[in-house]
Amino acid sequence: MSSVVACHECNKPVHNRFCTHCGAQSKAWSSKKIEGAPTTIVFDKTLYPYCLFSCLFCCPLRVVISNKRVDTSHGWCMSNLDVIDLRRITEIEFDRTVCGLCLGRGTITIHASDETNPVTKISCFRAKQVYKDLRTAWNKAKLNTVVS
Repeated sequence: MSSVVACHECNKPVHNRFCTHCGAQSKAWSSKKIEGAPTTIVFDKTLYPYCLFSCLFCCPLRVVISNKRVDTSHGWCMSNLDVIDLRRITEIEFDRTVCGLCLGRGTITIHASDETNPVTKISCFRAKQVYKDLRTAWNKAKLNTVVS
């Protein structure tokens, strides 16, 4: 928005979304609707990959999967954050052992075209359902991507 509008509170010219003098939001921006579907959370859990040692050494893995991206935080007190856009994912794998089949536990491997974190592994209970939900969200994200 390049047009100059007068602020409704202090009558100073507003060139951006907010007035630089009083901080009020411009009427032209407040009436503008944000397009797009709302974000829905598919999976949100804190995992402990090293069982009791994860708590002792303060290194759990937090995973939030939505219909738009996969957020992971890990490391010492969750100091490392990674975000994978669903449109950047190239392949999703699901694997579990016979023992994992009996316990309902599995591993989801996400391959992405990302230079910093190309492979992400998520081991959790209820993994089959999480895999199905992630695959559905991934397919919808691929369908909504415009190829030029």
